[in-house]
Amino acid sequence: MQSSLITPHVRVRGAALQHVVSPTTWRDALRLDFSRTSVAAPLRVGVAVGVVLVVGALLGLRDLAGLAALGALVSAFCRPDPYPVRAPRLIALGVGVTAVIAVGATMGTYANSIVTEIVVTAVLAGIACYVVSALRIVGPGAVIFVFAATGAAGYAHSAADIGRATLASAIGAVIGILIALAPWFVELLRSRLPKSRTHDNTSKTAPAQRESIWVTLAGGQAPAHRKHLAVTAIRIAIAAAIAATIAVAVHLDHPMWAAMGAVAAMQGVEYHLTVRRGVQRLLGNLGGAVIAGILLAVPLGYWGAVAGIVIFQVLAEILSTVNYALCSLAVTPMALLLTGLSAGLSPEAAVDRVLDTAIGIVVGIVVAALAVRGHDIAALRAHAANAPAPENSDTELSQPNSASNRSRS
Repeated sequence: MQSSLITPHVRVRGAALQHVVSPTTWRDALRLDFSRTSVAAPLRVGVAVGVVLVVGALLGLRDLAGLAALGALVSAFCRPDPYPVRAPRLIALGVGVTAVIAVGATMGTYANSIVTEIVVTAVLAGIACYVVSALRIVGPGAVIFVFAATGAAGYAHSAADIGRATLASAIGAVIGILIALAPWFVELLRSRLPKSRTHDNTSKTAPAQRESIWVTLAGGQAPAHRKHLAVTAIRIAIAAAIAATIAVAVHLDHPMWAAMGAVAAMQGVEYHLTVRRGVQRLLGNLGGAVIAGILLAVPLGYWGAVAGIVIFQVLAEILSTVNYALCSLAVTPMALLLTGLSAGLSPEAAVDRVLDTAIGIVVGIVVAALAVRGHDIAALRAHAANAPAPENSDTELSQPNSASNRSRS
């Protein structure tokens, strides 16, 4: 009796793991989609990051400029949302990234063991994943918050550092929000000009409906959906903790990068998205590590690093809708150069990045496979056969974290 119950579970999980090496998975990972490519929004993200890095240097605060840039990355979120909907979400994200950096800096100052760092980082990853998914926020995903916490932990060594890191990230977030919303501000200004009013009266469109983030978080989702998101967040937190622990056990210098790899791979609600994202991230990190290793070996200096960060950030934003592997190819050198502004990194850090990411991806896929459900396997088979997924699959639930919700760092 017991074996008859165990066998179906083993088969389901075996089928899930087989999906990792299927030709369909790798074809999907290499597929390019130029239909949604844009340049204006990526350029605004690049401007936001560049502004805080330049202003930070001119103020003699180069060590804080990187943390301010992490705050400015909120400009990469919510790109498809109408501006009235985007504004409160960006503000919430700005508050969130500032809070995460404050927690990370506190952890870096007072945490006495790597165990504490792993547990806190994993909990932050789970919370960030739940909030981003529940609010249906499109963008880099929860991995940005893990990256921010890790960066702050590496910077802060005193109570004063906590305050400086928190303030820098808050300023960076404000700048990122203002630049992301700049076209809306221009539009509102033009609508108030006398010449624009007559034109607006003839081509008036219905205003976008505003959405309360508090209502969405508290009761805007069906109970079953909220439960599913909570379970997914817990799985991601567990995977992040396991990945970081393995990285510590094999004596890698940046174990939290492994946690980021697990978070990035598991942000897709559907299992096939987790596998595809993991394959793409691994391929992109391999190529990006080569680029990063070369750049870290060259004495770029601060301004050369800033130029590289802005260029790679813009490329990552442009490529995020084309292919996640190409996005990761640009993200890896950007993230390492940004980390190196305050921490200082050697070319060997690029190798660590690949190894940490590989650990995180493997752990993320294995955890997702162990938790896979029967209808996920049905969806995998339908996906492999290019047939519509079953009606009870979570396709509609995964859209906020699908290919358009690219995770980076």
